[in-house]
Parts: sequence; C-alpha cells; structure tokens
Amino acid sequence: MNPLLLLRVHRGTAALLAVLTLSAALLIAALPRVAEASYDDALHSILTGTSAGLTDLTVSRRTQGPQNQITAEGGFQKLDREWRESLPPSLASLMDTRPGNTSHYSAKTVGTPVADRVGPGHLPLQLVDVAWLSGADQRIRYVDGVPPGPPTVVPRVPGHPDLRDVDLFEIALVRSAAELMRIPAGTILVLGNSRPMLAKVTGIFEPVNAADRYWHHDLNVIKASVRRMAGTDREEHHITALTGPSSLTRLNGDSRDLRYYWVLAVDNAKIDARNAGDTVAGVAEFRRRVGLAATDQITTWSQVAGFSVWELGTALDEVLNDYLRQLATAQALAYLATGGLAVVAAGVLALAAQLLTERMAGALALARARGASLRQVVLTGTGTVALACAPAALIGYALSYLVPGPVTSIVHLGPLFIVAVALVFAATRVALAHRRPLNERRADVAARRPSPRRLMLELVVVVLALAGAYLLRNRGLTTDVRGGSAPAGDPFLMLVPVALTVAVALIVLRCYPYPLRLVVWLAARARPAVPFVGMTLVARARAVTALPVLILLPALAVSVYGAVVGGTLDATQRLAAWQATGAAGRVESAAELPAGVVAAVREVPGVRTVLPADKGTAQIGLGGRSATVVAIDLDAYRRLVAGTPLTVPAAPAGGPAGTIPALVSPDLANLSEFEIGWHVRMKLSKRGVVADGLPGIGFTTHSLIIVPFDASERAGSREYTSMLLLGGEDIDAGRLRAATGNVPPIHVATFGESLGRITGTPLTGTITTAFQVVTVALAVYALLTVIIALVTGAADRVRALSFLRTLGLSERQAAALTVLEVTPLIFLTACAGLALGLALPAALGPGLDLGVYAGGIAVRAYEIDPGTPVLLAAGLTAVAVGGAFLHAAIGRRRSLGSILRVGD
Repeated sequence: MNPLLLLRVHRGTAALLAVLTLSAALLIAALPRVAEASYDDALHSILTGTSAGLTDLTVSRRTQGPQNQITAEGGFQKLDREWRESLPPSLASLMDTRPGNTSHYSAKTVGTPVADRVGPGHLPLQLVDVAWLSGADQRIRYVDGVPPGPPTVVPRVPGHPDLRDVDLFEIALVRSAAELMRIPAGTILVLGNSRPMLAKVTGIFEPVNAADRYWHHDLNVIKASVRRMAGTDREEHHITALTGPSSLTRLNGDSRDLRYYWVLAVDNAKIDARNAGDTVAGVAEFRRRVGLAATDQITTWSQVAGFSVWELGTALDEVLNDYLRQLATAQALAYLATGGLAVVAAGVLALAAQLLTERMAGALALARARGASLRQVVLTGTGTVALACAPAALIGYALSYLVPGPVTSIVHLGPLFIVAVALVFAATRVALAHRRPLNERRADVAARRPSPRRLMLELVVVVLALAGAYLLRNRGLTTDVRGGSAPAGDPFLMLVPVALTVAVALIVLRCYPYPLRLVVWLAARARPAVPFVGMTLVARARAVTALPVLILLPALAVSVYGAVVGGTLDATQRLAAWQATGAAGRVESAAELPAGVVAAVREVPGVRTVLPADKGTAQIGLGGRSATVVAIDLDAYRRLVAGTPLTVPAAPAGGPAGTIPALVSPDLANLSEFEIGWHVRMKLSKRGVVADGLPGIGFTTHSLIIVPFDASERAGSREYTSMLLLGGEDIDAGRLRAATGNVPPIHVATFGESLGRITGTPLTGTITTAFQVVTVALAVYALLTVIIALVTGAADRVRALSFLRTLGLSERQAAALTVLEVTPLIFLTACAGLALGLALPAALGPGLDLGVYAGGIAVRAYEIDPGTPVLLAAGLTAVAVGGAFLHAAIGRRRSLGSILRVGD
C-alpha cells in the first residue's frame, strides 16, 4: 500500500486538510508572537516612563567616621567593580554598558543650610548641598566663571571672627538656581551651623541635555526645589552644587551628613516579559547581599562607632511586580483566546482527517481483506494524513516568522499539537474501523456504548475544570513561584477557561440526545414526513456528532466571552476617564484663575458650558487639622454631567441662620457646626455625608468639605474661581492648553485625552485585537466544521435522499432535510456556548483582574449586554445553517442516475 497513491487519488480532500493545517499552524504560531511583542512593548513603555532614579540600582552608604572616607576617585572605582561582581547573574546581564549610560558614582552632603554669606546679600531659608558626580563635567557647559578647583583652608573669615581654619570648597551652580536664589558667581557661602565650611561659587553652568536620564538621579543639581513653609507664605529653596574630584580629600562626614552613591545603570531594553520575574528575584538577592555587606564590616567593638550603613535604593522590583500582575491577566486572556482557537483548529483538522479516512475506507478495507496487517493499514492511513498535514504545518510555522515578536515554546508546540491531534485521531479511527477484516458495521443502526475508560476520562476533565475554576476564584491567577519574591502566572489556572469550554462541550455531547428524542417523538406524531425523516437522519448521524460539538461550543463560548470582556473594558475605561476628568474638560489651578483665562476658555471650539468652581485647603477650627474644600454648584454640576457614568450628590439644604450648608466626608461626620479658615473664616453646618467624594474634582474620600460656590461671598468676601468644569463635545486639549497660556501651574484635562491614555496601552490593545482575530477565525472554522461534517456523511445521505426522491420527495424537501440534519445540533450547541460564554465571567470571578486595564478601577461586575453575545450566537448559527444550505444546493446538481445503480 502506497500512501502517496492514496494521497493522489484523494487529492481534493487532502488539499483541504493541508490548507486547514497551514492556516491553523500560522495562526497558532503567530498569535503568541504578537502577544509576546505587545507584552514587551508594554513593559518598555512602563520602564521608559519611569524615572531612571527608580529603575537603576543605587548602592548608598552613609559615612560615620574617618575610616569610611573615600578621598579619591579610585576608591569609588574599586567599590564599583566589587558591587558589579557581586550582582546576581539575572541582574548582571541587564547592566547598561553602552557609552554615555547613566552609571556613575557620587559624594553628596544632605540638608546643608546656608548660615550666612561672606559679605552682604544673605537670604534666609536656603539650603546648598555640595556634591561631586562622576561624568557630570561632560554633561554641563559653563556660561559664567570657571569650573571648581581644589579646596583650600581659610585661616580667618572676614566678618566671622569665630571661624578659623575653615575648609573652602569651590562650587558651581546651575544658572536657574543661581538666578532664583540670587547667588552670582564669586559669592562665598557659609554652609552649616555647627562646624561650618565655606563654599565659593566659581562657575555657573547649564545642562547640555536636561532630559538626559543621567540627571534623574540628581535632579536637584539642575533644578532648585521650592517648598512652602507650613502656615506661612515663605518659601524654602534647595539646590545641590557641583564641586571637583579634588574636593574629596576634604569632604568628609565628621561634621556634616555625607553620603556616597554608586549608580548601576540598568538597560531597560534587556528586560522583557520572559525575564521580568527573574529580575525581581535578582533585585531581592542583591538587596540581601548589600545588607550583609553592612554587617560584615563589624569585626571588633571599636568599629561600631564608625559603622556605616549600606543600602540598595531601587523601585525596579516594585515596578516589575505591578507589571507582572497585569501580565498574568493578559496572559490568561491570551491563553483563553489562543487555547480556544487551538482546540477548535485541532477539532477541525480532526474532522478533516476523518473525512480523508472515510474516503480511504474502501481501499484500506480491501487491503485488509487481502491480508494486510492492522499495523500496515494504520501506517498507510496515518501516513496519508501525515503527508497532507506535516508539510503544510511546516509552511505555516515558517510563515509565522514573518510576524515580528519573540519566539516562545508555544510557537513551536502549537503547530506540533494540532498535527499530533490530527494524526492520533486518524490512526485511532483507522485502527478501530479495520480491526477485523471486512468488519463492516453500520454506526447509524447499532450505536456503540461509550467505554468506562472514556466516561472516566471525560469525568476527570470536568472535575479538573471545576476545581480550576474554584481555585481561580479564590486564589487569583498569580502564585509565588520564586520564593515569594515575584508573582507569576499559574499555568494550570491560566488554562482553566479553555478547560471549562471543553468540559461543557463534553456534557452537551452526553446530554443532547435526550432533548433530541423528545423532538423525534413529537415529529413522529406530525403529519408532514420531512421533520420526522430529518430528525431520524440526525439520530443516525451520531458518528460525526462529537467533533462538531467539541468545535462549535468552544468557538462560540470564546467569542461570547471576548465580547463580554470587550464591553466591560470599554464601559469601565470610559468610567475611569470620566472620573479622572470630572467633566468633558477641566481647567484647574492652585491659585485663582485670571478672568482672561476664563474668557479664553469659553471661546475654545467644542466648549458649550463653563461651570466655575473653587478648590483649596482650609484649616478646621483653631487646631492644626486641615481639609480639602470644594466650592461648587452641585445642581449645575449634575446637569453638566447628565448622561455620563458620574453621580453627583444632592446639594446641601439650608442650615441654621448665620451658617453655610456643607457636605462632609465620613471622617468629619461628627462635626455638626464648625468654622474653617479659607479665603475668609466661615461657619459651616453639616447637612449631609459624601462617602465617595467627587471623582474628577475632589478625589479624596477623607477630610473633604463641599460647600456652595458662593460660600465665600456669603461669608463676606467674594467668589473665587480656581477650577473650570467644561461641557461639550470633542474638546481639543491642545487648544484648551493654548487658551490657558500653556503655563505649568494650570492643569488641563479632557475626557478624550484621559480615555486615550487608558486605552492606548499595548496590553489593552493586545487583548482587544486578539479576541477580534480569534472571533473571525472561529467563525470561519465553524462554517468549515458544518460543511465538512455534512460532506463526511454525504454519500449515505445522498443515497437515502435519492431513494426518497423516487418516492416523490421534491428537491426543496431534500434541501430542507439536509438543513434539519444539522439544525438541532447547531441550535443546542449555540445555546450551550452562549450560556457558557455569559457564565464564564461569573465562573472565573475575581480571578481575572481587568481593573489594571481600566485606569485602576476595580471591575466588580462584568457589563453583560446580551445584545452582542446573542448576535454572535445567531451569527454562528446562521453561518452553520448557511453551510448546510450551500451543501444542499451543490447536491441538487447530481441526477438520480449518477447515484442509483440498476438493481438498487
């Protein structure tokens, strides 16, 4: 027996099997690569948007005593090499070795006040720290003066007779800070109150590139920080000045807080979804080693006084842990989509392989009758299927490399899985069909009872699916598999959704004959013969029933669940965007908005309504407790956001005479009448409690007070406006910022911009796109399933219909019988798939946290709109029935003479 000969004889069926295999292999190998690429894009987006001060590894030491002082750059270099050598392998491979990376080391003083100036011009509330940064001289340019030189000792300080033999360091300041703090070149500062030192400004510089991630570790060097003193309108200014490496000989921690830093730059591009968990574990191990380095320094009691503390400063592990939690949900949804596609594709291939083995049944039976062993028959039949599947799978696998993305194990195993399913199924069918020579058995007359082993296997699948759903609901997707250092997705739990679909398909397969018997019983009592004959054909077609159920039900369940997930994400994302903005647009400032800005905002295209409001911090009573106060017309605000998901509390009713009605947060509910000091002192009376705050306006749910917009005017002052809530459509954020003058103190937000920020993340787009692609592919496979299932039994069906046509059956009635043969199966499967797809959100429960893709809002309940799922079910049913009509229409072209032979 030659498999090539059988392949050539049945080339049409073999070509169909090859095309199906190629498309399935391509989809199953390409989708994981697209998903993995999106996972990496999301991670790189997160890391790029995070400060290098948080993602790099920074080892610091606080010096105490001269024995820990580093007096030359070589000491920093030596310790830098030692720290790099002690990195765990998972971190060592991530180090940034490119020229110009952010790695450096430094020495900095901390919290050094300016006690005075040598000469006139002293200003209070100024702090100037002194720092040496390796590589800083290559990233700055001097605009005035010269770079700092070596330190000197000043025996006497003019104007300070109590200061003798004081160290003088030469420093350089960034120009913006020198202008803000009025410290020109040539100024000599007295730094520190106890054992002070002198600092002479020899140069003024500007950063070559202020956006360089190098400065993320030392932002206070290129920009002064300003802090308003509590209870006053005075401001404290803080800047860090640069000095030269020669200053290390005199810069010590005896009389000042001096700290050393080693920054080990991490190349964010080297971190991906595959090694993120190992990176978290590596950070934990490195932190442990840094901590041990501190204790290893103490060998005698005399060293305790000079003990220096080593610390590792990084938030890389926290950033990656947050990402891994998002990744677990994304992977579970991707597994559901890809796994459902793989199950359906494997089922379709098995169905096509069954069609091919049915076509070869005559030749194989003849060979078996002529003495061929069962092994030879099985190898011949399976080899023919392999010749059709294997090359096509290889081509599909090769074509998947045209899709950009990392290669994971599923890329290799996916095509292998579907081919293995088709071959095992074909081998099993051939072995069972030709176990004995000329063992012709009519499966439509004598139904075979399922074996105990098969029933037990199906029961195990159902039990595992239910147990997995229970664990998923209670434990969630993640499990600590790296010693508790990093959350990782549990592979078993990620496959639970797919297992549930298979389990329900098995249950439907076992239970569907019972409602079918009822339909046959009713059809037998009806006068028309077509329904009874059609139902009889359904009952006689049980040999090809299992695969269509196992294909159609997962296809519909995955599609419906994808629609539910998409609808829930869309609704929650829009809610998050509304809560982030508070209206179609919002303009907010810490100070009062100028009248010109308010007028300009009204003229922005798309703005129809402008609602003024005021927000600030007020003191409650005469104590030190403060609260956030929002002055707004709640009735007008409710009209402004009508038709949105936002809810606005009722405006407070009038209170006792001389008081202003107010709503308060629950922690202030014990106050009935109280005074606050805001723009003016006013007496408030509590008229209600607001538990959820005012999303978009007052995000806090604690220490919140809401008063009418004219509260200040009622208290004897005037109305203040620090916030504008805008109503309208398609408000352009750029034009709105231009109307406000594009000044940083004024914050501008629009609903469209907030929604775009939430929906624009790569992981969110991956989930949506994956379900869309899979839904289309599943619809095509559903159509092919029905057609192949009909073609498989076409010979017997056409022969039966031809006999009936000789008895007067019309072509229209014959087509109706063909449709009736598949309709009950499709209808029951569609109902079960629809029910499963709608039940999956409740079955999986909180195990799949969609809140990470919805602006951080917890998704407490899925938004189940039956419209889209029902349309999907109806569409799948229509596609399947359409396939039956197509097959019936093709069958009409055959004449009775081409089917019936003389003597039939």
